[in-house]
Parts: sequence; structure tokens; C-alpha cells
Amino acid sequence: MDRALYVIENNKYSINELNELKERLKNLNCPHGIRVSVTHIEVVVFCKDSKTIREKITKALGSRIIDVFIGEPEVKKGKELNNFIDFLDNELFWLAHTFMEIPWKDYNDKRIQSLVLYAGALAKAQENEIKASLNLLNMAKDLGGDELIDLNCAKKQINLILENKRTNASSCLNLQKINELLRN
Repeated sequence: MDRALYVIENNKYSINELNELKERLKNLNCPHGIRVSVTHIEVVVFCKDSKTIREKITKALGSRIIDVFIGEPEVKKGKELNNFIDFLDNELFWLAHTFMEIPWKDYNDKRIQSLVLYAGALAKAQENEIKASLNLLNMAKDLGGDELIDLNCAKKQINLILENKRTNASSCLNLQKINELLRN
């Protein structure tokens, strides 16, 4: 199945208006999901990218598309952590998680998997799925993620998302420990 993620400039919407956004986008005629950040809105569609889809999205939201990702982003060996941090800092949490999937599988280390879950928890918060977000954080903790992630800080990031405030998600990471794991 085709998948495209559109990053749209967010000029006025908060997480509290997620249902309104869903209503505005109901005529896309393909399955989709929405995540809200202070700076952008992510609309992921499970159909082929097209000019028609792009026009429907921009018209419905009244904002311009600032980036498009077709499928998964390219993951360059040795750049996974830097890309992960960059995407976290830009509040593109769903995309951020993809950068740690390869190291997690290469090293078969559940602590690295906890980073994938952390980014997923933040993405779920952007979908206003609070219970799912907290469940993912608890799963990360159960996998030993508290060695790599300050979980209190992570919960604060979730609260910032829900309060429609800018996050600093990478500040919750123990980068020294993560770098050690990725070097071994």
C-alpha cells in the first residue's frame, strides 16, 4: 500500500482541534491520520501521492505543504542517531522513530528499541492518544529505556504537546549512553 506523509504549515491549530481537522479532511477518499505540532500538522495518507490529494489537504487546512515524505525516509548508516535527534527536535516524531529501527534490529538491543517507543509515544501524543502515549513510555521503561531516556522529562514533553507548546524531546536522552551502545 502506498503511503505519503505531508507536513503542513500550522498557523492556527492546536491539539484540541484535532476532531475539527479530521472533519475538514474527511473528503480525502483514502485512509489517513493526523498529528498536530505547534509548527506543523502531519497528514499521513495511505494512497498514492497526487496533485488532487495535495490540493484537498491545502484547501481543507488553509495552509501550505512544507514537506512530503513518500514511504520511509532514507536511513544512512552511521547517521541514525543524528537524524533521530534532528527529527525529534523538529517534532517529526513518527519519522524520527524510523531512524532507530535499523540500529535496534542490528544490535538486537531492547534499550535501543526503547528509543523507537519514545518517539512513538510522542507521536501518539500529537494524535491526542494520551493512554497509548503513556503505554508506549511504560513499554520503553520495561525494556530498560530509563538508562537512555529520562522518563520524567519524557512525560513533560508529552504534556507540552498536549498544551500546544514547543518540545525539546532530545533533551530527555542520555546521548553518552546511546553513543556507547551504538559503538559496541
